[in-house]
Amino acid sequence: MSYSQKPRPGYIQRNLLACLETALFMPNGPERFSVSRAAMKRSFLIPFLVLPFSILTMIAAHPDPQLSQTSMYALAIMYGLRTVLYLGGFYALMYGMSRHLKKEESFTRMVTANNWLVLPVAIMMLPLSLSFMNGFHSWQDIYPMMVFLTLYSYAYTAFMAAHVMRIPLELAVFVSICSMAIHQSSLDLIKWIGAQGLQYFA
Repeated sequence: MSYSQKPRPGYIQRNLLACLETALFMPNGPERFSVSRAAMKRSFLIPFLVLPFSILTMIAAHPDPQLSQTSMYALAIMYGLRTVLYLGGFYALMYGMSRHLKKEESFTRMVTANNWLVLPVAIMMLPLSLSFMNGFHSWQDIYPMMVFLTLYSYAYTAFMAAHVMRIPLELAVFVSICSMAIHQSSLDLIKWIGAQGLQYFA
């Protein structure tokens, strides 16, 4: 099936069920994700559809309540670039690992699963974010729960990696830790590039 072809009937339902089962640590969940390259390419729509919601939350949580429109645009671009850099770095690492372990056939399913698994934690964070943005709770109130949900997402990512790539759980946990490290490092790198750019044009 080429990327230009329409997905098969039940495509979305099957992946949503896979997300639910994986988030509940059910072994059948990760195996429901497709191994096709077309499905892998389509799955990149998920993190980029969720991205605006994440950007709005980050801007609302910014310590400066008087952000200018220009500053908001700059933050949005920064977090958008961070997502691109993170996905590129993490999937490059996963591709190298899959080749080293001679599990290249698992790479497309790994990417598809990881992209779709953005949804469970985003859905769970949505009530917290809406409560914060509507003034019902402060950022300090919801932040501990946000951290907990983020760590939970890394836990089911490790579970997914173990089943999709058929690797020991210890190595799958390492994969999840790498994901977390690359995610944080990508933001630090974007901030550094931004600071250097400002100094260059100053």
